[in-house]
Amino acid sequence: MQYTWLNMPEHNYLIVVDQGKLAFVGSPDAKLSEATRYIKGPLVFDREEMLPFRNAIYDYLSGDSREIAVPLVFHGTKLQVAVWRYLMTIPYGETRTYKQVAAAVDRPRAFQAIGNAVGRNPLMMAIPCHRVLRTDGGLGGFRGGLTLKRKLLALEQGQQPTF
Repeated sequence: MQYTWLNMPEHNYLIVVDQGKLAFVGSPDAKLSEATRYIKGPLVFDREEMLPFRNAIYDYLSGDSREIAVPLVFHGTKLQVAVWRYLMTIPYGETRTYKQVAAAVDRPRAFQAIGNAVGRNPLMMAIPCHRVLRTDGGLGGFRGGLTLKRKLLALEQGQQPTF
């Protein structure tokens, strides 16, 4: 697997690619150890081959694209992958609750399992788990931190936060 860093004004983002598919996007200023909690295998630094992936994430964070349009690979359980695929159907600028996600993947009472699947998303931003809120409208959790979650939601509402 290959990795590189996307350097933005406020933070650096770790990007990992597995056989030509995006496998992991790190939290702001994450270390390589964060990636190894989600994916297994040796990581090799590669800046040039990673350019399309860096550009796609940069374009999303800059507001020039509404999605991170690169091939993705899913490393997760059957339920996690089902949840992640559903999250990718949530339109840009919209949100869903954990309860709505649970119903959409035919697990209407499995709130904790759904929350865990959302929280284990290795493809932050590419799989838009930031669009999932608590039933009371609260932000809930986010691997990248609540500040980043607020910024991503603001970006999707037409604001221009700095990443």
